[in-house]
Amino acid sequence: MVYPRPIEKLIELFTRFPGIGPKQAARFAFYLLKENSKTVEELSESIKELHKKVGFCQQCFKSIERDSNTRIHSNDSNILCEFCRNKNRDENIIMIVEKEQDLLNIERTKKFNGLYHVLGGIISPLDSSAPAKLHIKDLFERIKKLLILKKEAEVILATNPTTEGDTTALYIERILKPLEVNPHINGDAGVKISRLGRGLGIGSELEYADELTIKEALTNRK
Repeated sequence: MVYPRPIEKLIELFTRFPGIGPKQAARFAFYLLKENSKTVEELSESIKELHKKVGFCQQCFKSIERDSNTRIHSNDSNILCEFCRNKNRDENIIMIVEKEQDLLNIERTKKFNGLYHVLGGIISPLDSSAPAKLHIKDLFERIKKLLILKKEAEVILATNPTTEGDTTALYIERILKPLEVNPHINGDAGVKISRLGRGLGIGSELEYADELTIKEALTNRK
C-alpha cells in the first residue's frame, strides 16, 4: 500500500526520531492528519522556535532559553545555564551525563550539588567517528582550566551501564588520564575520576531510574 506523498514524507521524517519505527511514525502522521489545523500550526510553530529560542550553555551544554536580544549562535562564554551560574554549587565536582534527561533526573534527588557536563550522546563501538561528535574535547579543556584555578577536581562518570555507556566512560577515562591525580608527578593535585555505584542495573538508563536508586549510585560511587 502506498500512502499519499505528504504522508509518506512525514512518516519518513518521524522514523528519524530515536526509537520510532515505521508503524509508530504512521500513527503520528495520521493523528496529525485528523487533527484540526490549529493543533498542526501550533506544532509547526513550536518546532520552528526550537532553534530560534533555544541554545546551549557554553560550559556544560545543557539547553537554555534565549531572550529575543541574545544571538543564538553567539560564542559569548557568559551564556551559562542556571546550574553553571549558581555560585552555591560546587564547581570542583563535575558529573558527566549522556543527555539532558539524565541531568534532570539526578537533580530531582536533591543529593548532588556539583556541576554537570552533557556529552550529547554516547560512543558506539561500531562508530569510530562518534567521539568527535560529542563534547569530550570541551570536557578536557574545561577540566584543564579548572585545575589551573583549583588544586583538584572530581569527575563523576554517570554514563548508563550499557555497552555504549561503558565504552564512553572508558574513553573519557583514557582522555582525562594525563590530568589525573598522580602522587609521583603532581602530588595530590589533579582530577579524581569516579563512576556511579552499581545501584543501577546493567542495561538500565538514568533517565528512567527512580530517586532511591540514583541516591544509592551517587553514595556508592568509586
